Order: sequence, then C-alpha cells, then structure tokens
Amino acid sequence: MTVFDPKECTIKPRADMFLPNWLNGMGILSDGIAVAALVSALVTKQWWLLILFLLFGVIGIAAYLCWKNQTIRILDNDTFEYTTFLGKTFRYRFSEIRNLRVNTDSLTLFVADGKVHIESIVVISKELMDKIDAALGVQQQNGPTVDA
Repeated sequence: MTVFDPKECTIKPRADMFLPNWLNGMGILSDGIAVAALVSALVTKQWWLLILFLLFGVIGIAAYLCWKNQTIRILDNDTFEYTTFLGKTFRYRFSEIRNLRVNTDSLTLFVADGKVHIESIVVISKELMDKIDAALGVQQQNGPTVDA
C-alpha cells in the first residue's frame, strides 16, 4: 500500500484510492501475449495455444478493469464513493464502517450492508486512511462487532 498526501502532489490523483499504473501495463502485456498466442495457434495449427489466448486475455481484461474502475473518492467529510472493478458505484458514510478484515493479499472493509475490497497494492491518500482509521477507532471504543 502506497500512501500519498494530495496537498504535496504535483499531479492531481485520479481518486483517494486507486490502483497503480503498472497494473494497466501488466494488463496490456497480458493482452499482447494473448494475441501472440492466437496468431501462433492460427499459423501453426497447434490449437492448445488457444488456452493461452483465453487465459492471458482474461487476465489482461481483468487487470485493465481493476486499474480503470476500482477507486474510492471522498465526497465530503462523512461520505465516500466506492467503485468496483466492474464499474458499479456505491455511496457510504464513514460512520457506517463496521469492521476491517486483513486478508493475505487485500483488505475487506465492512460498511453498512456492503463490503469494500481494497487490494494490498493500492495507492491511497493519507486523508482517506486517516478517516478509515478514525471510524474504526470509534468502533473499538463502542465495543467489538461480529460479522456473519
């Protein structure tokens, strides 16, 4: 996780939480490998290469969609907007944050009746991180919560 301070940035960040540009590069590289596998399959008639085409094509598209769509934007002092990798947008209040689960490769933020998925490779603003920490601190003072 890379933390940035928006006040010190020379370029306006895309959101308060977003995935790094190298993920888009990985998606483009995967799609290039997929196209090469498809062309190779057609030229050599080795049809097993179509499996590589499908595998790398799906990985490339998924990487691009994650990079492009998966964001969190702070809208005001108590509201943020989360967009999934498929582009579906949800609005939540920081006061609705119930719990944070640390997974091996990501974080899951439990908010109201939903979940916010945060990859471990994200670029996140200090302000967003502080607001999440503050909301979780309030939850700890009020007692533990149980997630079903």
